[in-house]
Amino acid sequence: MVATPIDIAQAATANTATLLKWQKSMEERATFRQNMDQSRRAIQASRELLKRLRQRHRDDNSVVADA
Repeated sequence: MVATPIDIAQAATANTATLLKWQKSMEERATFRQNMDQSRRAIQASRELLKRLRQRHRDDNSVVADA
């Protein structure tokens, strides 16, 4: 069977659609990774803040106990 111009156009359209889906998938994965990295940084900053607050609370309590 010889490919007609319509067959060629349909194949090209299907290929283009597949490539666009793949590209979108890659972009979504990259966005997901960026969001996960941002979440990890926020969690780490929260943990560090909590450590500082706990340490300050301990320091305040030791000053009160010494007085």
